[in-house]
Amino acid sequence: MELHVNEHQLRVANLITTSAEGWKVTTKKGRISGVGVSVSGSGAYANMVGSFSFELKRMESSKTYNKMVKEYNISGGVSGFFAWLGFRSNASTHKKEIQESFKEMASSEKVKGKVHINMMVSGQYPNVQVDASAYILVLQLTDDQGNTTSVFSNNAPSENTGAQDSSGNNLPDKDNNSTIDI
Repeated sequence: MELHVNEHQLRVANLITTSAEGWKVTTKKGRISGVGVSVSGSGAYANMVGSFSFELKRMESSKTYNKMVKEYNISGGVSGFFAWLGFRSNASTHKKEIQESFKEMASSEKVKGKVHINMMVSGQYPNVQVDASAYILVLQLTDDQGNTTSVFSNNAPSENTGAQDSSGNNLPDKDNNSTIDI
């Protein structure tokens, strides 16, 4: 699985008490090799089906993260947590909990997982063929020392999987019945 930078990055300042820099949090698209489909035109849909195995750290390995999800009603795995972090007041109000959850995620063991892609994908422009490939969203955590950890979530798989063109642009999808198993 290749990881490609998505344009969404957050620098969550002062989350580590010994650092002025804190954590850099980035969503990345893990392009799933070999799972794709060619589709022509806007509104024309093609079925993309396939599976891919991976080995990454899991967000839910953090007890603090799990507690925060319940207490603050955070939804949607990677996408939901990233959106919740995007509200500046959440990052500053809950910085000790966020710091602890990042530490727990970074120090956890990798787990084996499998993404099962099953969705309908469309092109964006009439009469233009695109080669679509599947992706899974991961959260990349970088601490003040430059150590980087990628984590995934198997919660809300339809929100954390999708299709992209060869340039990394999201493509319209529907009936996303994808699953992420561990």
